[in-house]
Amino acid sequence: MSRPATGTALLLCTALFLTSACTSEPAVPPSDATVNIGFLAPLSGPAASAGAETKRGAELAVDIINGHHPSIPLPLGPGAGLPRLHNAKIKLQAADTAGPPSRGATQVARLVGTKHVVAMAGGYESAVTEAASARSERLKIPFVNGGSSASSLTERGLDWFFRTGPSDLSYGRVVFSLLKERQSKGTSVKRITVVHTDDQYGNDGSAMIKRLASHIDGKVVADIKVSAQSTDLSSHAQTASGSDPDVVLTLLYTPQALALRASFDRLAYRPPALIAFGGGYADPAFIQKDKRAAEGVCSRFAWSADLAQHNPTARAVADLYEQTYHAPMNDDAARAFTAVMSLAQAINDARSRTPADIRSALVNIDVPGRDTIMPWDGVKFDDNHQNIGARGIVEQIQNGRYRLVYPFDVANAQLQWPMADADGR
Repeated sequence: MSRPATGTALLLCTALFLTSACTSEPAVPPSDATVNIGFLAPLSGPAASAGAETKRGAELAVDIINGHHPSIPLPLGPGAGLPRLHNAKIKLQAADTAGPPSRGATQVARLVGTKHVVAMAGGYESAVTEAASARSERLKIPFVNGGSSASSLTERGLDWFFRTGPSDLSYGRVVFSLLKERQSKGTSVKRITVVHTDDQYGNDGSAMIKRLASHIDGKVVADIKVSAQSTDLSSHAQTASGSDPDVVLTLLYTPQALALRASFDRLAYRPPALIAFGGGYADPAFIQKDKRAAEGVCSRFAWSADLAQHNPTARAVADLYEQTYHAPMNDDAARAFTAVMSLAQAINDARSRTPADIRSALVNIDVPGRDTIMPWDGVKFDDNHQNIGARGIVEQIQNGRYRLVYPFDVANAQLQWPMADADGR
């Protein structure tokens, strides 16, 4: 073949190769294309009411980012969309995780494969979040969790998992600080009974409580495991009351929290104090189903409606939440809101839809507390991707709603100890 012919052939082959390469690769999305974020929550089954709250919190964050409420004083509040990504809008792709923990992993794979999400958020039960985040790790998709507190979640050495909310260890330190202060005033708190689900959330929490008990020279006198599917806690309640505790600490989901309360009621038993590590006690259903029996129960939280009244940003978001959903914003909704807002800020900082770029932005994110709705120092992740700015508080149900009782220097109500029901019993 002559040289001119050879040159022509080479040019033709090159053109064909380039055409083939271009047609085989996915089209580059336009600059204003929607950014898909996956969101996991139990939207059916026993935890559906809590899951609905988390989804509402996530949806409200997206609405604010997309420009529907420009007066909200948050970094992504003014304007519409992500300003550093050509004002791209965010679309929340929600998935139901009710069922076995493995369903969380299945939903992550589905959202990545069919909805083309560039990052994940949400997660409620710690066991579900563990499975889901392990799958997102394999797929190299960033996962930002706000609602699962098992300390072990950020102790696995994962590169793509981040938690904005406090861990149970952080919550435990607040609870035991409260117990120590009660002890300094002469209250006996040494005999501790723990009632917990027999899963990652409950077992991790129970182990943490045993470690922290030494801070008050205390002892766990009963460690009571409950199936996460159980709705009859009669025998567990008898064991708890028979252990003669100074304080009962619980890690239970909504069905078990309601069942334990009903079983205590049938026994006409009320411990001197019951302090919950969130879970079902944060579910509005816990108060609504029997306000008298709920009176006096304490729980640790990351969000406080009382503190929100002193923070213009938090107050504005809480008011908007109530106007939108005709219900007060609660801890589950606030933590989901913060997780999604933090993820969106990272995507904006990354100026990219590429998961690896978003992950890098999460590693370097530093949001001051004033730019969140939480009573925290802000959002900044340590080497384990646990937010070092997250803080916990303790609230107590008084007159049918949770009131902030600890830390004492910011409390809006006085801690009632021993606890009493609405009839003063």
